[in-house]
Amino acid sequence: MLRQSVGSERDAPRPGPEASEATRYLCAAAHTDESFAERALAEALDDDLRAVAPSVGFDLTSVLRHCLHARQRRRRRDLRLVVAGGLAVLLAPLWTLLAGTVMVVGTKLAPFRPSRHGLVGPVAALFSVALVALVLLVQLPGVGGSEGGSGLPGWIVGRPVLALPFGVVAYLVLVAHLLGTRRLLVTQLRRGRFRPPVADAARDGRYADRLAAVDEAQRGNVTVYGGYVPFVGHGTPVAGWSFALPIVPAGHGSLLPGVPPDPADPPVSFAVDDLIDHVRSRLGAVRLDASDTDRLPDLRLEDRIFVGGRLLTDDPRLLPDRERMPRQRWTDEEVREVATHPRGVARHYLCALVPSWGGEVVASTFLHFSTDGRVLYLECARTLLEPPRWDHHDVDRLTEWLPANQFAQLLVTAGETLLRTALGAPLRLLQDLIRAVRLHPRRERARRLAREDLGHDYGARVGVRELAAGTGYHNYFQVLDAAKHLKVVERHVLAAIVDFLDDRGVETAEFRNRQTMILNQGVIQTGGLSVVGNQAVGSGARAEQRSEAVPTPRAGQAPTG
Repeated sequence: MLRQSVGSERDAPRPGPEASEATRYLCAAAHTDESFAERALAEALDDDLRAVAPSVGFDLTSVLRHCLHARQRRRRRDLRLVVAGGLAVLLAPLWTLLAGTVMVVGTKLAPFRPSRHGLVGPVAALFSVALVALVLLVQLPGVGGSEGGSGLPGWIVGRPVLALPFGVVAYLVLVAHLLGTRRLLVTQLRRGRFRPPVADAARDGRYADRLAAVDEAQRGNVTVYGGYVPFVGHGTPVAGWSFALPIVPAGHGSLLPGVPPDPADPPVSFAVDDLIDHVRSRLGAVRLDASDTDRLPDLRLEDRIFVGGRLLTDDPRLLPDRERMPRQRWTDEEVREVATHPRGVARHYLCALVPSWGGEVVASTFLHFSTDGRVLYLECARTLLEPPRWDHHDVDRLTEWLPANQFAQLLVTAGETLLRTALGAPLRLLQDLIRAVRLHPRRERARRLAREDLGHDYGARVGVRELAAGTGYHNYFQVLDAAKHLKVVERHVLAAIVDFLDDRGVETAEFRNRQTMILNQGVIQTGGLSVVGNQAVGSGARAEQRSEAVPTPRAGQAPTG
């Protein structure tokens, strides 16, 4: 039965996502991509009534804790920049702004652009910036006791000599922050050194309760989604298929549209959960059978319930308390009830997830079966979760020691971003303060709205993993593996359905025709590339006459390191 199958699969040992490559890269992105970190925190932590998207191939709480740590580091940096930069502006407003502008312009000049492989460019850029800043220091009125003839008010010119040390301190604050980020990446997030952060109520602060709830919800078997597409957190939907198959005894042929079944025909009946168990068993063999050439050792099978976030009011199993987040872990009996009788707002899917490349790429297949009288309805939906953006992989390029050219490049980067970072620091600190003050009132307001609006949307809008996904793949083999995994799962699913129907004495001629059509003329869409039968369409597309169409990577993608 379905309940027993669910339990056996859950107990099967498999490596957890906490130490996956995808988790590590997303933790690194928290420290190098401020916009990703802030959006991840906003989506997962700020609204404690919102459901959590399933974590596919990664551990969400590890990523969120690194996002919180990165936010705290940036706050300390901004506070120091406000103090040092503020004093420099108070002492010499004009010189401070001119010197900052010179640093930005000087480091952006084409001949002095920083390079990974050269030391001359960064050093020349730093030297030219320092020289121009000193010229400004000497030439501006008010330096050395000379009261000017520029006609500018004295408070605008100020005392550049006194402001210079504070400007240097602000620059060194940014350099220290960049060095600290690099050290953190090298010591904690390089391959072989990554350890998931453990729960710490003192460090997690006011988010401790929400983090605990997120950790439990991300491992649940219920997806409460916002919007239209239910497969939130699983990536981009790709081509699938669905059709209705008449259930008639073998040898009687398929029913034509509009032709009622013959009452004299012996009835053929079976339980939907028996079909689900049969397909599960067949896919489980693909994962466990070492002799199978199509073996997928990383295949994960799970029963999952999908329900829209605005449709929870009438089901206490989903929303026992309107002032709390939805319940995202159901018992096996509750899952089985929905699978057997898919009549309400909740729908059951048997999910086959195949992570590859350390969880960076995940090919997911979602299977839904139901019967209505003498018709069997079959649906196969598929998604592809693309790898994190290429720049999030820079952590693997960092050496234990800091080469001179990279140190010079870091100094230039600090000079190039100093003015923008320092000017934005007061606003960011103010936004952080407002966010902290408004967090509790906003949550109380959300609870009030949930009480008053029976259609309140509790659904997850986007998965954190999807926020970090790039627009394509990094190399050819990632595309090839994703397409292969979808096709292998599809082939075994179709074969399992045929075997099941044959065993139950159901006519399968029509299904076999559809099976041939799906396998030979199926559509695989991966990003900008579509493979239809033996024809490839898209950027850099190519197809060969083979038993399976093989997609090629997008043009212009970064090569493998």
